[in-house]
Amino acid sequence: MKTLYHILPVFLLLIGFQSFAQTPEQQKMLDKALKMRDSIMESLNLEDVQKQADQQQKQVELDKKANAKTSPIPTAAKSEDKYWKNTWASDKDKKFENWNKGAADLVFNYAYDSRNDKINYVKVGAIKVDGSIELNPTYKIPVLQPLNHFKNSNNFFDIHNPDSYEYSNEKAGFKLNPYLLVYQDGQQIGILTIGNSAKVTLNLLTPGDLYFGDEGYILSWVYVDEACAIRANENWSGDLSNSGTPIMMETSVVYELKFNPGWNMVKTEVIGTYEFPNAPEEDRSRYKKHEHTSTASIPNDATYFFRLSAQY
Repeated sequence: MKTLYHILPVFLLLIGFQSFAQTPEQQKMLDKALKMRDSIMESLNLEDVQKQADQQQKQVELDKKANAKTSPIPTAAKSEDKYWKNTWASDKDKKFENWNKGAADLVFNYAYDSRNDKINYVKVGAIKVDGSIELNPTYKIPVLQPLNHFKNSNNFFDIHNPDSYEYSNEKAGFKLNPYLLVYQDGQQIGILTIGNSAKVTLNLLTPGDLYFGDEGYILSWVYVDEACAIRANENWSGDLSNSGTPIMMETSVVYELKFNPGWNMVKTEVIGTYEFPNAPEEDRSRYKKHEHTSTASIPNDATYFFRLSAQY
C-alpha cells in the first residue's frame, strides 16, 4: 500500500500535464509518461491491490459491528391523559387541595361584545386563596334568548330531529351553560365544571367527544326570566362515527326540564356504553342513553373540576 501512495502523485502529475500539453515536445513526454504508467499498473496490479484494500475495510466495519454493544430500545413516553392535564379535582370538603393559583372569580357568561372584543358575564361565586369554593348566584342575566331557540343552541347536540322538542312558555328568556368561567384580574384562566366524572365533564364540552360512552354526569347552570319547561324524547338509529368508518347503533335521549324564574340546574347523565375495542381511539365507545333532568341542588357525590387554560 505504501507503493500506491508513492504512485498517486505521479498520476496526479500526469493528469495535470495532460490538461496543459500543447507542443510536440510536451506530447512526446506525455506519451512516454503514459507508457510508464501502464507498465507500472501491470507490474503492481493496482486493481487487485484496490480490491484487497476494499475487502480489508469491509472486514474492519464488520468487526466494529460485531463488537458494538446493542443499544437499548428507548421506552416510549407515556401518553398524556387529556382528562387530567392541568386539572384540579375537589376533595370531599369541596375544596381544591394544593391550590396555588390564588383567589379567582367564578362567572357565568351570557354574551360576546364584539365591539369591545370581550365576554359579558356576571359573578356567581369564587375560588378562595386556600382552594375552597363558594357558589352564590344572585345577579340577573340581562341578555337572554327565547326558550325555543334551545333547539339550535343545545351544547350537547344529541337530538337529531329538532321537532322532538316541546316547550312550555317558549318565549321565556333562557340561557344555559354547562360550565363556569374562572377569571382572575380580568382574564380567563380556566373553566369550572361540576359532575362525578372527569371524562364526562370534558367529553360533553368537546365537539369530537360528545358521543363517547363514558358513564357519569355533568351539571349545567340555567337562568330563565319566567317559569318554563323543555321536554323531548327521541329514540334514534344511525352512524355515530368520528373516523369515517360507520358505527351504527341505537340511542335514546330524554329531556325533562322544568325551570323556575331565576337560577336553575340541569343534570345531564350518560347511561350505558357501546364498546368498540378494535376501532380507532376516537370511536371506541358510544353512549346508549342521555338523560337530562332538572335538579334543585348539587348532588352530594359531585366533584368540582378546574381546568387551567393552555396559556396559563
